[in-house]
Amino acid sequence: MKALDDSTLEVVAETICGGSAGGGSDYASPGPYRTIGEIHAFFKRAGVSPRGESSTRKWFVLEALQNLNRESTADLERVLLRLASPLEYRSDSNTMHVVIAHLNQLLQVEGLEIVLEGVTPRLRQKSATVAPAKPVFKREPAPEFRKLVSDTALGEILAFRWDEAQRCVEAGAHLSAVVMMGSILEGVLLHKVEQNIADANRAKAAPKDKATGKPRPIHDWGISSLIDVAHELGWLQGDMKRFSHALRESRNVVHPYMQRLLNENPDHDTCAICWQVVRAGVADLLEVEAKSTRGCVA
Repeated sequence: MKALDDSTLEVVAETICGGSAGGGSDYASPGPYRTIGEIHAFFKRAGVSPRGESSTRKWFVLEALQNLNRESTADLERVLLRLASPLEYRSDSNTMHVVIAHLNQLLQVEGLEIVLEGVTPRLRQKSATVAPAKPVFKREPAPEFRKLVSDTALGEILAFRWDEAQRCVEAGAHLSAVVMMGSILEGVLLHKVEQNIADANRAKAAPKDKATGKPRPIHDWGISSLIDVAHELGWLQGDMKRFSHALRESRNVVHPYMQRLLNENPDHDTCAICWQVVRAGVADLLEVEAKSTRGCVA
């Protein structure tokens, strides 16, 4: 491996140190927080003896990496691969994938990439590139849920989740953001069905009890049935049925087994797409409610 630029080494040092965990650091990292003792243990697991003089975590690690960069890029490579190793994260595979993606975004300008071969990380060369610009995620105030749900407490919960989903995206907690988004869509659809239970039960898409053939109790409906019924009754328009099911599938990685089965790890792009679905779905339902209100007034 070739020597790396100092700016690259600095971000690698921050990733080894991990997030501030309330420690007052002025940088953020997707990796777990490591104390100075844990940092020494990390280097030992990588098979490297770190040399640094600073008592501050980041600067000690950066000095150690700079020494390796000058004297032994083979040892520096061992550090990078250990940082991407599943052994460092054990049951937290989501954090492992986030760290690898973070490192690869950093290393691509150096013409390098970390790949997993089974459970073994490897460093390979590639054409040096610049990461494409990430889509901008603009924070938006919650819609007027009070016009959509008659339950004041539920409206407040939905508004909180609307804000919480955006905070998760901004913090890089993409899986949590997608789960929040899915819960918003499920919440508004369930309330809409509850308020129009007779029409919903007559819909072809309403889930039926296999023994009786009658519609199942509303709280036994899954989000898939809620989406299909909402589309059939004209509450979700156009392609919203297909897009809503895509959001449902992304949200289903809330179940660890399903995430392992699908091998999916939501990222910023996933959140941007899911957010558009939630926004459009809520907008459709608000429009339906507004038409209904105008009709009553007329």
